[in-house]
Amino acid sequence: MTSSFEPPALGRRLTINTVVRRHQIEATRTRSLWDDESELHSAQLVERFSRAVREAIPGARLTWALSWGALTDESARYRDIRRLLAEIVRETGDDVTFVPGGFFANLYGTRDEVAADISDAVGRVTDEMGVPPRSLVAGFLSADNIARAREQGIRTVQGNIWSQFDIDLQDGDGSLAYPYYPSRHHFLVPGRGEDRVDAVQLDGWTVDLVAARSAGMSSDYNSRLGLGPIETLHRLPRADALRELEATSAAHLNDRNVERNGLGWLTVNYEISEVARGLETDAGMLDAWAGWLRWLAAEWPDLEVPTIGEFGEQWRGLHADNEDLAYLLQQEGSGIQASRAGETVTWFMTADFRLGVAEAEGRAEVFDFTAYTAEAREPVELGDRRWSLLGELNQKRTRPQDEPVPFGRFLATHQDVDASLTERYGSAPELARLRDLA
Repeated sequence: MTSSFEPPALGRRLTINTVVRRHQIEATRTRSLWDDESELHSAQLVERFSRAVREAIPGARLTWALSWGALTDESARYRDIRRLLAEIVRETGDDVTFVPGGFFANLYGTRDEVAADISDAVGRVTDEMGVPPRSLVAGFLSADNIARAREQGIRTVQGNIWSQFDIDLQDGDGSLAYPYYPSRHHFLVPGRGEDRVDAVQLDGWTVDLVAARSAGMSSDYNSRLGLGPIETLHRLPRADALRELEATSAAHLNDRNVERNGLGWLTVNYEISEVARGLETDAGMLDAWAGWLRWLAAEWPDLEVPTIGEFGEQWRGLHADNEDLAYLLQQEGSGIQASRAGETVTWFMTADFRLGVAEAEGRAEVFDFTAYTAEAREPVELGDRRWSLLGELNQKRTRPQDEPVPFGRFLATHQDVDASLTERYGSAPELARLRDLA
């Protein structure tokens, strides 16, 4: 049978965001962690980064996120950066916005404190740039703060980092990887009815779906392997890095993915301080990254590069709610680190659940099943890093119950999921193949 959930067509999109900050982690307005990065920032480097993107993909538009320190510092360094960004906005249509809490705002600030930071920062950005921001770059952001940002006119939020677990300061595994409207009770859950926040929730970094089954990172693997420059170009041999960038890009931009989802979407963050660090290591690092952008444009000439805010508006124009979501994402292992050659990962993602199935050596096993129908609540205590939504099975395999289950056995004990897969994905060849292996 054919699916009753035919996706509206949006096409191929790439969103690029970057961060300008003073300290590596600006936890609150007055508390900073790790390095003072002021010396890594300059108007000259901002202009160089902007030019590198536009030369690689003419007409591309970027989203620039300023930390509280970068937004309020009155030194010549940051005044020059803000003045240049205002010029760039006028010339290119870029979006300048705020990054609250160094990606981990709710780890260190109460909901009210974070809401006040966002409100004050939106006002400052509007005054500095002459136009209000159209989005937020937030790393992780609570559902309450997304809803309150929506009241400030923010309609798109990069508010989750898909598959993040045991890396940096906060966990957030459990969401969909493509856009959705979040619940008012948990930012990782697609909202339904009155529980839906009318703000598009976006992932922060496109990662390799095979490598993402790992937890954390070591010298041998990185669960955030994918498009991130600091996970690829900064750490891998150049040929391996480019092979991984191209493999992950192709998994989303290939014709079949665009056909089945109506959308092939890549998103990447390259913080200005990391651009500086990359150039200190290798003077050709930014050129190599721009070379990947040129490759994308050559392979897929219809690829568009809007700001995060523009992309959110494009998506919401086709989706009034989450009811028609039936994402199907698939990637084969690249052979780089934990992206194991010979393994294929397929994800089914709806407003009711996400289901991950791995295929290797002629076997199909369910490694993640996260239902969105049960009540979920976010942490409320400051300092609690565990914001993940761990369902019946979770891809990170950090609990005894997370041992993968043969696909056929899973369907036999989850007949409602089996029926939903049939209804939403119909005769999709990816589903048919997994059924044949069951």
